[in-house]
Amino acid sequence: MRSRHPEIMDFIRTAIIVLLALLSVLVLSACGPRAEQSGDLDVTILSVSPDPAAVGDAVITLQVRDADGKPVEGATIAVEGTMTHAGMQPVIVETEALGEGRYATKDFRFTMGGDWVIIVRATLADGSTAEQRVDLKGVQGEMQMDMKSDQDKEGN
Repeated sequence: MRSRHPEIMDFIRTAIIVLLALLSVLVLSACGPRAEQSGDLDVTILSVSPDPAAVGDAVITLQVRDADGKPVEGATIAVEGTMTHAGMQPVIVETEALGEGRYATKDFRFTMGGDWVIIVRATLADGSTAEQRVDLKGVQGEMQMDMKSDQDKEGN
């Protein structure tokens, strides 16, 4: 059976095609790579202790180099650990200098297993800043939670 209004059907068909094209562009742009670095620093994770990385306390040791490959000394380095999904409180800690451009986190704690993004923010001695993201895949373990029931809390 043919429609009595072919121009309306053509308009609806065109509108659907345009909407699908816009949706495709939005999905593809959301999946694109994010800027990994700002400033002229190169950050390498030298080690994570314990190894392999697991839920709980950890020490992340970093190597920070400038654009010429020279170790960065005298910087203030903050490390943020986060995950790619919503609902997680990021872990943000300072580091201590170990010398020769190496820095280690203090009081860092992986709060759940999975893939993490480590964001290193540096303030250099001259006041300039830089940021770099490093993927840390496969932190082992599960989130630790106190699962006591109301009866347990009341002492029954």
